[in-house]
Amino acid sequence: MAERDGHAVERAWAEALHGDRDAFNRVVDPLVPELIEAARAELRVLVAEGELPEDLASPEEVVGEVLLRAWRNRRRRPPRVSLRAWLLAILYRVLDERVHAERRRRRLAEAARDMHPEVPPLEDEETFWQWFQPEDLPLAEPAMPEPVPDPETVAATLETRPRVLAPAARRALLMHRRHRLDVREIAAVLRRPVGETRELVREAARRIRAAGDGEGGGSS
Repeated sequence: MAERDGHAVERAWAEALHGDRDAFNRVVDPLVPELIEAARAELRVLVAEGELPEDLASPEEVVGEVLLRAWRNRRRRPPRVSLRAWLLAILYRVLDERVHAERRRRRLAEAARDMHPEVPPLEDEETFWQWFQPEDLPLAEPAMPEPVPDPETVAATLETRPRVLAPAARRALLMHRRHRLDVREIAAVLRRPVGETRELVREAARRIRAAGDGEGGGSS
């Protein structure tokens, strides 16, 4: 059954590449709830960190932009990268652009006379679509650290302590636990070597566990 479903998805994607928007929707629609949840989680942390205002965008609006970009750039999706990983990479790109724009807006507001605020630029669009392929790909999936906190624990910790993880660590851990991506795909999304990515997940898991232990110890 799973094999038949896989073939159906491949056929629909091939049709989408030739301009069939309905086929594209059939492929991406099952992932929309997951993308909305991912956008909601990222927005919650970015708002809590003060990076974005609360009313800037809804998760649904973010995912709508993600799907629009995915449709326009569907021929740039690497065949060996899962659709889930590819869409998550676009989602993070959309949110990073919004953070970048908000930082620039704030700097201009704070220094209206300075017409050239120093805001680090994002990579250009062409560079983004040149999909990163880690060079240290292992023959087998590298073992991930255990125990790794469950997605609910990660989300609850980030809601109360959003700065406990840097953005890359937060995304790596959630992609591993919530979105079930293997370390090779996470490395490709984050544009990091596989070994570095594995350590990033390990350290992120350690920080979440430590944050939970600290809260527990404080309540006793």
